[in-house]
Amino acid sequence: MGFDGFVDTIIHLVDERLDVRNYRRMESMDQFAQRVAAAAGYSANIEMVPQQIKLGGNGPILADGLRHMGCAVTYVGALGEPDIHMVFKELAAACARVVSLTNPAETDALEFVDGKLMMGKMQTLEEINWENLLAHIPEGEFLNLLNEQAMLACVNWTMLPKMNGILTGLNGLLSRCEHRPYLFIDLADPRKRTREDIRGVLDILSGLQEHANVILGMNEQESAQVEQILLGETDMDIRNRAIRVRSALDLDMVLIHPVRSACVADENGVYMMEGPYTPTPKLTTGAGDTFNAGFCRGILSGLTPEQAVGSGVCASGFYVRHARAPQYDELIAFMRDWAAVDCGAI
Repeated sequence: MGFDGFVDTIIHLVDERLDVRNYRRMESMDQFAQRVAAAAGYSANIEMVPQQIKLGGNGPILADGLRHMGCAVTYVGALGEPDIHMVFKELAAACARVVSLTNPAETDALEFVDGKLMMGKMQTLEEINWENLLAHIPEGEFLNLLNEQAMLACVNWTMLPKMNGILTGLNGLLSRCEHRPYLFIDLADPRKRTREDIRGVLDILSGLQEHANVILGMNEQESAQVEQILLGETDMDIRNRAIRVRSALDLDMVLIHPVRSACVADENGVYMMEGPYTPTPKLTTGAGDTFNAGFCRGILSGLTPEQAVGSGVCASGFYVRHARAPQYDELIAFMRDWAAVDCGAI
């Protein structure tokens, strides 16, 4: 899995300071937007209160979720140079192998009850490129490594400016692989990339399908953008959108996960499931990546795509309630508890 790495600082914004220790938090993104809009033409001072510093990046959170769920993970990415950064030490110790290409980027994650704003500083991620990857893992060794994997994951394309080169290089090696692995892709909020950039990576994904079973994972907003670029219009029905994007790209699966539900389309149809939503999450930063981990764990366990959506929504449901990824047994227990109440509120 790869190839990013972020040090995340989870932050609450102060609406009203009551005393040295107590404050009222800005709970909604709209509340923050109104405060900023009111300051236009003037100035504003908004206090940030750090809640925790943790490992971040789509790749490390996905890898951390999968290793908690019992998978043997090899992680390649931006975890620190020459030494692994302290926030990744536990992940690195739990992985089968870790290859760090450069120092991690940094994110200030402004957390609200209804969402989050990820403010990134990403200069180091220019070092995530095919040439540097091969400098750390020579081509023959890399091919042997790929032959040992049931699934590959390349996530956070948006933040990695040279990811297309990595995907193209991987495609060449996959054409020489002894088996056909799954390849999970998450573009990660590509709004800042041009239509031409996004169209280009989608074409690369279609080419990768020749040598791997490609799964494209997106949140609701990302899927609308991709469908608009591919087809010139957006179907408001998430299920139809998944079908249309999968058909246009001829991929193995297309996975879409809105906040309260998720669906997946494959060659046999489309499956949608409401998730165990909670209006009072402890942590939302990383919930989408943990959903992806739960879905991938389901696929690797031999579940059907529909069943894997169930393991995905339960993994993220556990995460937002406990602010951490579930262990394998905890995920199963959460799924059983949810099933016991007929997949209602828990």
